[in-house]
Amino acid sequence: MRMTRIVLAIATAVLATGLTSATAQTKDPALDKLVADWSAAFGRGDAKALGGFYTDNAIRVSPDGGTVLGRAAIEQEFAGHFAGPWKGATIKILVGSVQPLGPDTSAAEGTYEVTPKGPDGKALPPVKGRYLNTMVKKNGAWVLASNAAVIPAPPAK
Repeated sequence: MRMTRIVLAIATAVLATGLTSATAQTKDPALDKLVADWSAAFGRGDAKALGGFYTDNAIRVSPDGGTVLGRAAIEQEFAGHFAGPWKGATIKILVGSVQPLGPDTSAAEGTYEVTPKGPDGKALPPVKGRYLNTMVKKNGAWVLASNAAVIPAPPAK
């Protein structure tokens, strides 16, 4: 009888863990909208629109390791990139996992691929990396409170 209770308790714990993971992966249309709208703004080279997807006091760690603080500075960072190396670039974002941290806060990780264009307008080799975002929900829409984009180190030779 005691062994049955232990097995039942373990089975319940495993099942509950599985349900929590499945719940964390539930599709959120508001998150899908954030990804689609952010990607579209990037594709247009619209730094102002991109800035609008961040909180006033957001923190962004850029792929080169720089830290950018606040919506206005993040907008300026994107404007500089779109005037230079990212002019005409496109981006693909794949959401990996999303973990609720509270009723209006979530963390999301995934991958991105930026395809820049050369001076001749032809696509250059893509830059691939990973990201980690902290998002908060405001008025039913997700906005970014923090964003870290990382380019993996090249393999050791």
